[in-house]
Amino acid sequence: MTGTANVSRMLFYYHAITLVFLLGFAVYDHRHHRIRNAALLAFLPWCLLYIPAALQEMPACLVLLRCFLGALCGFLLLLTVSLATGGGIGGGDIKLAALLGIPFGASGLMAVLALSCILVLLHMGLQSLFRRERHEHIPFAPYIFWGSFLYTLLLLPA
Repeated sequence: MTGTANVSRMLFYYHAITLVFLLGFAVYDHRHHRIRNAALLAFLPWCLLYIPAALQEMPACLVLLRCFLGALCGFLLLLTVSLATGGGIGGGDIKLAALLGIPFGASGLMAVLALSCILVLLHMGLQSLFRRERHEHIPFAPYIFWGSFLYTLLLLPA
């Protein structure tokens, strides 16, 4: 077979490298129960780099709409959860979800957050079965990392 493949792996590689950044956020959040604004600001250019990468495969208006709606959905969803639970989600998690909405888009981010929440529920359920202790504060960035990891595996090109 000759020629180029119809599916570009560039976006898959972009998401795979994004996991390295998310691992850093996850480790820091696990240790310190916070996500620094300076780290999120440093992560912003990487997220915006998705736009020119995606222009190779989609029209500009679709890429920009997808990125804007993804960031807006991530921000508003976790902000709503935080307001409804009296601060159950931290500000760093809200901003991280908004940034991840840029490369993942609204539907991809919702899948990542759903996977993350399922992982939190599984982990807390197993922990309550074996340890009989409750945690007041749960760092969410590690679960966002694992949710993004699983989602990226689902995107694995054939």
